[in-house]
Amino acid sequence: MSNDDLVSEVMDRLKDEGFLMIADDFIDQLITTLHANVTLINTMTQIAELETTMLGSLLPTGSRQVESLKELSKNIAEIAFNVEDVRDDQR
Repeated sequence: MSNDDLVSEVMDRLKDEGFLMIADDFIDQLITTLHANVTLINTMTQIAELETTMLGSLLPTGSRQVESLKELSKNIAEIAFNVEDVRDDQR
């Protein structure tokens, strides 16, 4: 059995047992990217809130956009924290 075959078999068995080994560098980059997305979406939310306040009734969908952005930000943050948990469990 070659080294590649052995690694593949070990990885497959880990996956079957519920363990998925992902390189720490990849996980760290993913976490950084997710948090950056949350920051960007929060900024977009603030801009949408300001537009809604300034334009009021001229933007009938403004409040829906704000709520949608807030929900998106929350969901991405939850994903980031779940990925952090996976990283911590893997270490």
